[in-house]
Amino acid sequence: MPNRREPVFASPSRHSATGVNSRLPSAYAEPIHRVAFGTFLALTLPVWAATLLQPRLPGAWCWLDGAYIALAAITVLTCLARRLPWQNVAALGLVIFLTSGMMLAVAVKTGFPLGRLNFSTDFGPRLLGFVAWPMPFLWVAVLLASWQCAKVILRPWRRLKGYGWVLLGVSVGLAVLQTLALEPLGHRVKGWWSWTPVERPLSWYGAPPGLLIGTPLLIAALLLLATPWLLPKRPTGQAPPFEPVLVWLALEGWFALGDLRAGFRLPGGIALVAIVAVGVLAWRGRQFTAPSATASDVEPASAA
Repeated sequence: MPNRREPVFASPSRHSATGVNSRLPSAYAEPIHRVAFGTFLALTLPVWAATLLQPRLPGAWCWLDGAYIALAAITVLTCLARRLPWQNVAALGLVIFLTSGMMLAVAVKTGFPLGRLNFSTDFGPRLLGFVAWPMPFLWVAVLLASWQCAKVILRPWRRLKGYGWVLLGVSVGLAVLQTLALEPLGHRVKGWWSWTPVERPLSWYGAPPGLLIGTPLLIAALLLLATPWLLPKRPTGQAPPFEPVLVWLALEGWFALGDLRAGFRLPGGIALVAIVAVGVLAWRGRQFTAPSATASDVEPASAA
């Protein structure tokens, strides 16, 4: 049988892999996703340029960073809504949004588990007086984009035994890479938040050791908590979407530009290497060829 190659961008079919006529999980997911993704891409160059020219935007323009972050989260969620029931997507977004928000609020109040931090008013109004409103959206965008990006990268190995744990590990690694580049940008470049001063060997550009130790554990816990809502009830027969990969690359590029603009070569260099590696691996995974029209070609149930 001839092989087929998946297009880079493709809307989910209205027919399942088994040939049963079935509607998309949400009739509104596709148009909303296109608007959100198009607006996110349109804002990418202005946001990058602003970071290079004026890292700390004037008060009247601070909304631009928050809007860009929110659009990244909406893009990834609506991308999932094209393949999952809207109830799953709503629960998934709320779980990550509320859990990360509560975690950050505890850190603001007590310093546990990441360290004591305080959000700047320049980053937008605070939810319940503790957490700047873009931060939970940023956690949603980073975690779900990393998860979907890992699915694209690992597509050639999706039938390996223990694939689920490998997927979790790669997702956590991708999210940690974003955190390493984000921290100097948010703390030292943009001034979105500040930490209680620490002078320890494990300090990451002014962030306390709890950030380096606790963040991977919290990311893994949140992804494990979100996994039940990421699983479709039946195999979709579709390759994982590529748009979350572009969201991941755009966010990492934004963080890298800000770090390099401020002279932080280590996090900026790590981010640039990550962008190249992830881009190449994701493109390879997306272009992976599979036998056509066979039952064995159906994506596993974990392929949301």
